[in-house]
Amino acid sequence: MRSAIIIAIMHLLVLSVPEVAGHLLNAKPSANPATVTQQASLLTPIVQTHYRVPEGFVAVRVQNGGHSNPSHQQKDLIDGLMRTGHDWLAVSFDDLPAAERRPAYYGVFLVADYRSLCTLLDGMTPEAYQFDGLYTIVIEQRRPKLHDVMERLWSCRLLNVVVIVSEKRAYEDEERYVAYTYHPYREHRCGSVEPYAVGQYANGTWTELVRWYAKRTDNFNGCPLVIGTIHIIPCSIIERDGPGGSTTHKGIEVSQVDDLSRRFNFTPEYRISNGSTRWGFARAVNSTGLMGWIQRGEVDFGLGSIGISLSRVQHLRPGIASRFGQLAMAIPPKRPDSSVEKLIKPFSRQTWLCVVLGLAGISTLAWALFGIGWRLVADRLRHPYYTVWVLTMGGPCGALRMDSTRLFVVSLVLNMLVVRTLYHAAMFERLQASASLASELDTLEQINRAGKMYIMHKTITLFFNDNPLVGPRRICRTLHDNENWEELLYQLSQPGSDFVVTLPLDCIKYYVQQYGNRGLVYVGKHSGITYNTAFFYPQTTALQAPFSARVLAYHSAGLVDQWARAFEDGRYWSNAKADPEPASLAWSHLSGAFYLCGTMHLLAVCVFVAELGWARKWRKAPAH
Repeated sequence: MRSAIIIAIMHLLVLSVPEVAGHLLNAKPSANPATVTQQASLLTPIVQTHYRVPEGFVAVRVQNGGHSNPSHQQKDLIDGLMRTGHDWLAVSFDDLPAAERRPAYYGVFLVADYRSLCTLLDGMTPEAYQFDGLYTIVIEQRRPKLHDVMERLWSCRLLNVVVIVSEKRAYEDEERYVAYTYHPYREHRCGSVEPYAVGQYANGTWTELVRWYAKRTDNFNGCPLVIGTIHIIPCSIIERDGPGGSTTHKGIEVSQVDDLSRRFNFTPEYRISNGSTRWGFARAVNSTGLMGWIQRGEVDFGLGSIGISLSRVQHLRPGIASRFGQLAMAIPPKRPDSSVEKLIKPFSRQTWLCVVLGLAGISTLAWALFGIGWRLVADRLRHPYYTVWVLTMGGPCGALRMDSTRLFVVSLVLNMLVVRTLYHAAMFERLQASASLASELDTLEQINRAGKMYIMHKTITLFFNDNPLVGPRRICRTLHDNENWEELLYQLSQPGSDFVVTLPLDCIKYYVQQYGNRGLVYVGKHSGITYNTAFFYPQTTALQAPFSARVLAYHSAGLVDQWARAFEDGRYWSNAKADPEPASLAWSHLSGAFYLCGTMHLLAVCVFVAELGWARKWRKAPAH
């Protein structure tokens, strides 16, 4: 008892003075190891063989009914453990504070009976223990109901655990210690918690000790894993062949699950969250929807565009990000330019004003030089205004001698060279442009100035409620989980829409792939936020570490982007290409020029007919 109290005091000192931790927790008792009994050295071989991860420590916990005072046998086990004589051994007799962020990976539980074990397991929290760690449990009661013990351990998802009990056979005089464990993923015995012996203690050592803690998550032997998901394209697409037909699962994240099932040899069984609350909200208690399933351990893990948020990280266990994406603003296309507008828009209003003023100045100069009769000049330029117009349009004019007024000639030539060259270059680029371009709504400020409101899912509003440029006052509508956002994007693509839609970028790309030919939407360039999705697990899972390592390998190999390309398309956004290839001009590009040319020819014919009629009328008029 005294030694346990001393060690507990030493541990408290370690918590208050971290820099002396290595000297206090790793201190060796002064007792002579030769006096240690066979029973006291029961735990030493286990710790020496398996509890050897650097920077790890062993959490020793004692529970005997309603108190944690060790019995004589348990004190001997603790003393024997502390006399292992290894500098690397660190022992904790109490839970470290949550601020330390050091949950125990190794555990030694000394309990009197099954009820004491249940009391100890009920007090385990993810902040203090890693449930996928290694645990050794010593039960003093002779031959307890091991099946009940294993069921209780499986309910806590403690996989790597060994239970040590004392047994005495009828033909033997002495007791012996036997270690039992269970394996819920054994071949042809999926979900079975039947205990089986892995070794016995004889002559101061354990038999088959090196095989006790085999990695059971490397091969599930075809056993099923329940996966919670929702229908959210393109991450998790659920297709049903009729009311009673089969259900097919595909999508970006489902592709990762398919590869995980082949790598770890498990059978995925999907459980679909339907109804108005599909994702749900993660809370300390009473979580809803898919979040509730994961938190309560009703599914082994969940997927379906589950973003990494504060509440989900607090109450669930996230894996490595399965998809690095973003929440983007789907914006409408601007009104398509008419054929005449395509002829006008190569120049801005200010440029057209400059051109008009330049031509007016040149025409005035031409009239001043050649049109008035008070000044005799060497050149006789007939109809100066008409000549300026002909030169502007690229036609010929009368011969000009070398001694002509240079000011007029130079200014006119320079003006036409600059204006016509720039206009033709801008016209060529504009004629190749897409028929419909994105609206100028690339930032939140532009969206607000345009008077657009925001539409988003309830779970997405958590990311924008605190944004001063959005906030609840500008979110005009929140979508339920089961609402059809594809139809909403189609409404956005039509003229007259007064809203934008906030969705994961993958969803917008999937819509463009499937329905971009009937109604195209675009993405605001500078209005999105990072929205990484991940697989989420119960906090007591042992699947997070091996699965996350595999998902990280997918990113390193580029497989996630390759799988994503099968469910998204950006070909309708070709105008965003930095250096587009020259394209042949189609009828839609040139129709405006032909329409304008035909209209002017028709007008010219009408004027010509009017001139003929006017001339005939004057011929028939009687002479006075």
